[in-house]
Amino acid sequence: MAIRKVASLTFLFSTAVYILLPTPDELVIYPVLGLFFSYAFHMSFIYGVLLSMVIYRGVGVARLLGTLLIGGKPIYINLKKKF
Repeated sequence: MAIRKVASLTFLFSTAVYILLPTPDELVIYPVLGLFFSYAFHMSFIYGVLLSMVIYRGVGVARLLGTLLIGGKPIYINLKKKF
């Protein structure tokens, strides 16, 4: 059970770091999602790109917070026992 939890936390943390650190693929992700949002929600392309940026970064922050909430509590308890 602990191995599965560690593996899922590692996956969540690695995807959160990948999303939050700027990478060259964002040059493709934002315009493509912006184009999709502009056609799907009938908004301008600029607002679609801004919406895609907010959603993309929001997913990264949500994954990071999930990792900290799931895995941070046992680490906090272990540190509290030591000190």
